[in-house]
Amino acid sequence: MRIAACGHIPIIEPARPSRGSLNRRLQDALPLILNLAATLGLALLPTTAAADALRVDSKRGEVRVAATIHPDRFQGALTRHFGMPGYHLLAWEKGGAAGNALLTTPVGDRALHAALIAAGASPGNALGMDTWEARRDSHSRAPEKVIEGTPIWIGLHWAGRAEPVPLAQLLEDPGGKGFEFRFGGHLANIPIWKSGCGICLYSCPGAKIGNAAYTVRDYVDETTRFRIRAGRLPPKGASVDLVCRLQAPPEP
Repeated sequence: MRIAACGHIPIIEPARPSRGSLNRRLQDALPLILNLAATLGLALLPTTAAADALRVDSKRGEVRVAATIHPDRFQGALTRHFGMPGYHLLAWEKGGAAGNALLTTPVGDRALHAALIAAGASPGNALGMDTWEARRDSHSRAPEKVIEGTPIWIGLHWAGRAEPVPLAQLLEDPGGKGFEFRFGGHLANIPIWKSGCGICLYSCPGAKIGNAAYTVRDYVDETTRFRIRAGRLPPKGASVDLVCRLQAPPEP
């Protein structure tokens, strides 16, 4: 606060929040705003960089996230030796997983979670932190758990493309099981994980969306290692839209 003077009478004025503080408050409020908008049937978003990068079409059941491509982070030499190669598809640019992710975005993982709910998805919330923390324990079954939730189709769209390209056409999967993405949710794990991970290529407890075709145990055992198909993606630093489309649940 600031104390000013009017004659001999002191006036206490509230401190004006900085622009950065306002942006952080808008980011924190984004999940609530998106949920309220979905309830009212509105396409309402605050004007921030993150909001500009996030589009929700509840009628089509679609969420689009603007992102930047980083092939070197995903499968470069440093990542192969010191990071997590072929694991993180999309991460918040300020999250702990950004340095290993194929795609980074200004959209936080909480905002992505809220956007998916606004589009009509339901989180499975099936994975606890022991799914990851017990990954080296051969006696634990936790790393073998599979992510649950609304099925999601994922593709990438960029300039010059009429339609989004399915992820299976862009990434190699030596294990051959492919992609079965689910809206895992896992909001409760965010304060523990702190990765900012939006989408993982395995059944990860830190991901908002994960791949039910592979478990954390599969990652540890190197059952597969996803790699970029040569010549399929735009160059490093290119802008793309990651497209999430809700799918009908599989037949029992």
